[in-house]
Amino acid sequence: MPKPEKIELVAKLKEQMEASNAVLLSDYAGLTVEQMNALRKSLRESSVKYLIAKNTLFKIAADSVGGQYAKLADHWTGPTAVAFSQGDPTIGVKLLYEFAKANKATQKPAFKVGLVDGTIFGQAELEQLAQLPSRDELLSRVVGVILSPMTALVGTLDSILRELVLTVDAIAEAKAQ
Repeated sequence: MPKPEKIELVAKLKEQMEASNAVLLSDYAGLTVEQMNALRKSLRESSVKYLIAKNTLFKIAADSVGGQYAKLADHWTGPTAVAFSQGDPTIGVKLLYEFAKANKATQKPAFKVGLVDGTIFGQAELEQLAQLPSRDELLSRVVGVILSPMTALVGTLDSILRELVLTVDAIAEAKAQ
């Protein structure tokens, strides 16, 4: 018979899975307590929860949610931590990737698999996703590309008007003399 604490934990995990738009499984073995605390702090500042629990509890929660989560069951092996992101789906991927990159000794946490906006990504795909520019940066680039021709047009029209005004002033000065 399951313990009430485990039933409650499975309910919380299920709730996290349902509320998240990105769930990332990673291998955290080899991280020190200080590194784990630093990682959790950086993730918490970006509204990403990083949880460690027994793999069987994660599997039970994933099975009860169903859908794509049920397909993650094979990846809950060995030491596994799960990052739940409810805001920007790529922020957790980027933070975990940058932390692993900065942690040259162990290269941990290492991605196992992720579920981002309903799509399952493998380790290589998650690393590629982490290297993409942020959504805001991409939008600003698009706006820059759209505004560039308009800015050039305004500059051209401004120079034509300036030349016209200077010509009219020159004619007015010439007639005044």
